Amino acid sequence: MSTFSYAIKMAIILFPIVALIFTIPYIIYQYHKYGSISSYRSIIVYSFLLYLMSAYFLVILPLPSIETVSQMTTPSYNLIPFHFISEILSLSSFSASDFATYFPTLQNPTVYESLFNIILTVPFGIYLHYYFEFDFKKTVFYTFCLTLFFEITQLSGLYFIYPRGYRVFDVDDLILNTLGGIIGYFLAFIPIKFLPTRKEIDEESKEKAKSVSILKRSMTFLIDFLLYSVFLIATIYLVHNYINDSLLLKIGIGIIWTIFYYLILPNILKGRTLGMKFFHLRFYSDKKIAWYRIVSYYFWKLFIYIFIPIFLLFTGYILWRNKYISTNFFEYYGIVVAALTLMMFLIALLKRIFGMPLSYEKISHVTLISNMEYTEKSQE
Repeated sequence: MSTFSYAIKMAIILFPIVALIFTIPYIIYQYHKYGSISSYRSIIVYSFLLYLMSAYFLVILPLPSIETVSQMTTPSYNLIPFHFISEILSLSSFSASDFATYFPTLQNPTVYESLFNIILTVPFGIYLHYYFEFDFKKTVFYTFCLTLFFEITQLSGLYFIYPRGYRVFDVDDLILNTLGGIIGYFLAFIPIKFLPTRKEIDEESKEKAKSVSILKRSMTFLIDFLLYSVFLIATIYLVHNYINDSLLLKIGIGIIWTIFYYLILPNILKGRTLGMKFFHLRFYSDKKIAWYRIVSYYFWKLFIYIFIPIFLLFTGYILWRNKYISTNFFEYYGIVVAALTLMMFLIALLKRIFGMPLSYEKISHVTLISNMEYTEKSQE
């Protein structure tokens, strides 16, 4: 029992780290496929991830030392099906006609181990049937594949880290684990009856996709900035190494690429950058979308939230360097500028939450909307 609790405790401890690594790809995939992130779906997916980690750790932990494993002489595999039944019978006084032998037999460690192997994959079968909507054959197949992966992990000595397997590759485990998945498949009627179906979750996601959340805007900006930066750096690198290392040429390339990516490309893609196209967003205006409106959109966005704070800090720095203001005053001045900047971002956040347009959107008459909302507006 202590081995089981140790494995689950390790899974819970490491889960936040794995979840953090998993989150960005998960968000990108969800926004690309569904246009929004469903809370129901997130709970299901992250609980499934925690389950898989727990199951895996229950199979491989605790890890012995390499020296201990190298000295093992016990068999590393069992290929006799249902060997566990003969083992239970040989290690107990079980008799089908004598009810007094039933309870002592249940206390046999081999019985515990067999029940554990069944229970281990019951949640897997439930997840496959309920959320992934697999039929019986697929559930059996994928459960078998999962347990085969576990057994190969054991047989290979944790992928050849150990000189031999430190646990037995057992065909009975394949049978019992697969049986657990089958039981889980039939138990899935419980969540199917009381929880939202996959179709209902998808419909909820599509409905939420009409709005452009703060997170979706942030992810769109991140994807666009990464694509823009990768192409820009690659181009400058090639120019620097194979054409000319002139600073003016590099600056010129940067300006040209910026104009192309953020101004020309949206016109080619009908009001979308690559990031917007990936996340099913687009520019929208109550007037005609033109290049100067997009310029205005980006200019005022940068001017209000980046240029103004930098200009204020730089002005204070110049005054301090020329001894027009004292060091203490400059420190207080920097705190005030930082507080004002934070206040501007908080106001912008609140406006986003309440669906109000921001200043640069009002000035440029340009905002971001989803493709679904654009379609609805076009049909009005």
